[in-house]
Amino acid sequence: MSRKNKFILYLILLNGILTYLLIVLGRSLFEDARPMVALFFALVIFLLFELFIILFTESKGESLSSRQSINILLGFKVGKIFLSLLIVAVYAAVVKVELIRFVGVFLGIYLIYLLFDTLYLLNREKSLKTKQFKLKEIENLNNYYKDK
Repeated sequence: MSRKNKFILYLILLNGILTYLLIVLGRSLFEDARPMVALFFALVIFLLFELFIILFTESKGESLSSRQSINILLGFKVGKIFLSLLIVAVYAAVVKVELIRFVGVFLGIYLIYLLFDTLYLLNREKSLKTKQFKLKEIENLNNYYKDK
């Protein structure tokens, strides 16, 4: 299984687990259904955002240097922060119901997805560095035997 497919599967599994937890625990956390609907919306937005990040970075493959890859992913993270602030601001302006609990649960979901981002980035960079090391070793061997 390719790295891309593996992380997409993990992302879908993570989203399923968070959705299940929200359904099970949401009734005891919130008296109104509107915060749960907004959190489901946030889960879908985060799922799509993470899916886009994985597809984008994997489609670029090794054409991106390590520094370019990190800059792009950090740019996506800043975009996700602004998107998250927008979701919370719209919720606070429009719904205004159980705002503190909503923000607490939303922050928890955001941190879980941040952890997923970090694990994906570490795995991707480790894989790229391993490939670069192997290519360099092959090149060194080729140069060694070429000189003889």
